[in-house]
Amino acid sequence: MILSLLLFACTDYNLTAPGQASSDPPNEEEEEPEPEPGPDPDIEVSPSAVDFGNVLRECAGQPVTVTITNRGQATLRVRDIALSGDAASKFDESGDPVELELDQSYEFEVQFEPSAYVTYEVQLDINSNDPDEGEVAVPVQGTGTSGGIYEESFEQTYIEEPIDVLWVLDNSGSMDESLGRLNDQLDLFIGAFLTLGLDYHIGVVTTDMDNASQSGKLQGSPAYIDASTADPVLKFQARATVGSGGSADERGLDAAKAALTDPLLSAENAGFLRTDSTLSVIVLSDENDASSQTASKFTTWFESLRTDPDKTTFNAFVGDRGLGCTGGDIWAGDFIEAVGGDKYIDVADNTGGFFASICSDDFSAPVVNMARASAGMKSTFTLTETPSDVSRLEVEVDGRACPADAIDGYSYDATSNSITFHGTWFPDANAVIDVAYPVDEGCN
Repeated sequence: MILSLLLFACTDYNLTAPGQASSDPPNEEEEEPEPEPGPDPDIEVSPSAVDFGNVLRECAGQPVTVTITNRGQATLRVRDIALSGDAASKFDESGDPVELELDQSYEFEVQFEPSAYVTYEVQLDINSNDPDEGEVAVPVQGTGTSGGIYEESFEQTYIEEPIDVLWVLDNSGSMDESLGRLNDQLDLFIGAFLTLGLDYHIGVVTTDMDNASQSGKLQGSPAYIDASTADPVLKFQARATVGSGGSADERGLDAAKAALTDPLLSAENAGFLRTDSTLSVIVLSDENDASSQTASKFTTWFESLRTDPDKTTFNAFVGDRGLGCTGGDIWAGDFIEAVGGDKYIDVADNTGGFFASICSDDFSAPVVNMARASAGMKSTFTLTETPSDVSRLEVEVDGRACPADAIDGYSYDATSNSITFHGTWFPDANAVIDVAYPVDEGCN
């Protein structure tokens, strides 16, 4: 009996060895009780800020629910709910005045529909009889954005068939400087053709239709140079040295038409224009065309020379459209450098040709680009989709990032949804052009 009593008594003692943790779980801290509601109305708004994130332009984002709760004993009277800020018209709210008793809640929605690719910030103002927070301001923002990125590629091709190129040179009194610059770069024009291995004819006429020895007649003897001509650069330069004593009534379109039709085509200019060739005309002038025919009428005639209009190209190396350009050394001092060659540019646009400014400081890039355009290479490429944000358009030529630059880079035209290359960025033969841009994918 004594042993039994001793064993029973041992259960009343802590048998844990010194330094050994007890296996009993620690007592958890008790949660603090919710504060008792005060006697006044007490407004609570959730969330405290609204951010719609990125939403497609012209599309409605997912609405955000805002909850108002009364945490006070007295009745909460919400008098007004409204949006404020310059961009408030891009948002909408469905809240109405409401009365809430203790722990009652009221929910309403805020919506967002952006119209541009910017971040809009406004404020949701809630007015109530809460003595401490009579005006609660909830920040609201959202960003208009575009959809996915569309990527496409183009390859620069050229025409591997006979090419006949007619240069129409302005030989009026103001052209000495420009003709000299051109002559210095004609080796680049010939070099481009030789590199491509083209079968070419190159002839030169002037804009002078008053002088009977000119008036559409090919200059030099023989009348044109071709792929078999020895020293083609020197022969080309000799024909392009037309002087500056020609008529001040520059009629480049008339000269081109005369050169490419009878009677000259069967006489002085015989053999130049082949029936199976691609035909390119290049005009160099610091004046607009003074011919009686319009750009549209000339285009119709010019494209009729080939069954496939794509085999005719007119290229304008002239003054900038409109007011032309000033500040150069082609004319003296306070005179303009070149009049806008609008009619020539119109024909170039009509035929998918190339325009370069005669006011360029360096003729090397324009001359090379005229050779490329004559060989059927394109400076303008039409995009498949319409960019939703032109500022994010990215263009690469053979892996090199091309800048957005209307002088030496690319420009985007919204009317034709196309990009056009300028200056040294005109893609060479077989170049690969990669274009990436955001597009709107439509609202969900």
